[in-house]
Amino acid sequence: MKTLLLLCCLIAGSSLGEILSAKGMQQVGDVSFQPRRLFGAVLSMLRNPYLFGGVACLAFSFFSFISLLSYADLSFVVPLTAVSYITNTVGARFFLKERISRERWMGTLLVAFGVSLVSLSGKLEEIFNANATGWLRKLAGLITPDNIVDQSNQPLLFWLITSARIAILICIISAIVYYGIAFVAGLLWFRDRKRQRALGLNYTPPASILKPVRGADAGAYDNFASFCRQDYPEYQVIFGVRDETDPAVPIIRRLISDFPDSDIELVVSDREIGFNAKVSNMQNMYERAKHGILLIADSDIRVGPDYLRRVIAPMQQTRNGMVTCLYRGAGATTPAALIENIGISSTFGPEVCSSRALEGIAFSLGSTIVMRRDIFEKIGGFHAAADYLADDFILGNLTAREGHQVVLSDYVVEHISGPDSILPMLKHQLRWGRSTRISRPWGYRGLILTYGTATSLIALLLWNLSPFAWCLIGATMIFRFLPVFLVGVYGLKDVVLARYFWLVPVRDLITFGIWIVSFFGDEIEWRGTSFRVLPGGKLAPSTKIQMNR
Repeated sequence: MKTLLLLCCLIAGSSLGEILSAKGMQQVGDVSFQPRRLFGAVLSMLRNPYLFGGVACLAFSFFSFISLLSYADLSFVVPLTAVSYITNTVGARFFLKERISRERWMGTLLVAFGVSLVSLSGKLEEIFNANATGWLRKLAGLITPDNIVDQSNQPLLFWLITSARIAILICIISAIVYYGIAFVAGLLWFRDRKRQRALGLNYTPPASILKPVRGADAGAYDNFASFCRQDYPEYQVIFGVRDETDPAVPIIRRLISDFPDSDIELVVSDREIGFNAKVSNMQNMYERAKHGILLIADSDIRVGPDYLRRVIAPMQQTRNGMVTCLYRGAGATTPAALIENIGISSTFGPEVCSSRALEGIAFSLGSTIVMRRDIFEKIGGFHAAADYLADDFILGNLTAREGHQVVLSDYVVEHISGPDSILPMLKHQLRWGRSTRISRPWGYRGLILTYGTATSLIALLLWNLSPFAWCLIGATMIFRFLPVFLVGVYGLKDVVLARYFWLVPVRDLITFGIWIVSFFGDEIEWRGTSFRVLPGGKLAPSTKIQMNR
């Protein structure tokens, strides 16, 4: 107990001291070693409370360290301090607001685990010597298929099943950990939503809203009209279509007639700047934009009258370069639309929150993108995304790369579902799956570690319906529904998910199936045209089209 207490004091003091010292030095600024400037920097350090606190914590940590050395081996104590790598990284992410990539998180965890294992090797040996027989027998009994396969007669099958069980067990444990992370990430989003709302709604610079349209979505008039009923002093709404015969044109003209006092404009142009027709459409609209704040929103989005004030409010902080929004599905009239909407709130919402908590948001969502014109032009405008399928991801990623923060708004918009059947819904999901696999291959492969529903069902087969397998399913489902109810039902206010939450496992299995199928082929069909997705996410003409030529 004494050793554990001193180790905790050592690690906590060290991490807190280093984090506070880093915060203090951020306030002091870059230290110059010219004599006069160095003296001024030293005075600033002496007056900084964070540095005082940091030095005090480091002194406390050092006292704990030498206390441990009074009776413990140096080779045991020093490697264990590697755990502070994890606490330092957590502090850097949430206190210093540093952007931590997934690779850095993984590297930190692996290094800390590996070094700690070296330190504990002697202790583990003692524990295993005392209990190894019982532990190993229980572990082997759970993993090896002795009760269904005879190792001596079928060694290949025996080891194949054993390997599969180990792999599936790793996937299930990883998924449970991920669900826990998503739950905590949801809590962090709720905390920051309160801070965001404290900014108030008085920041109202003139804004231009770009609405790219193709075809008439379900509830199109009400969707469009919701953007024309904003409680906002000065804003412009620009609708863009590529053809005068587009079914949405009469709806937009009716809208212009119904809101004569609003600044609404329709742009009709088929001019292209790349393979992504939607981006070309937005570029044609952008040339008519009057104001310094730009807002892009998909045509199937519906909002309330306070939407503009809420999503633009974070832009008053100069470090924020973009604002984006989560969304929930609404208006589903078919089973396919219902299943897709359930996936939005139960899976996509927690994924975004997890990404935000672990590495910050380096992307945007097509439901809402708010930018300043100067930053937008700095990243290359729509031309930078013209040949990409995931144009919203590219715009957000370029903004983050320029050092600007992408903010997840506290506002949740509604995505109004059309009367889709199963096949179009599956094609839509497969298109995005293949695009993500090719543009971010390692991250997409790693999704297997988050598919707990599917892997726990596979475990049921591998363990031959044993009680252990049923326990795995039960534990997985309990953790699976934590982010579903916290983020989806409570956070996104999705009443449909609250009613049909029992369909979440069905949606999970469909997602897993699409994930598998997406590894076969690199061609997609988008708005009636076939494309190949190149590494990095760019679009190219389909090989079928090239062969026909």
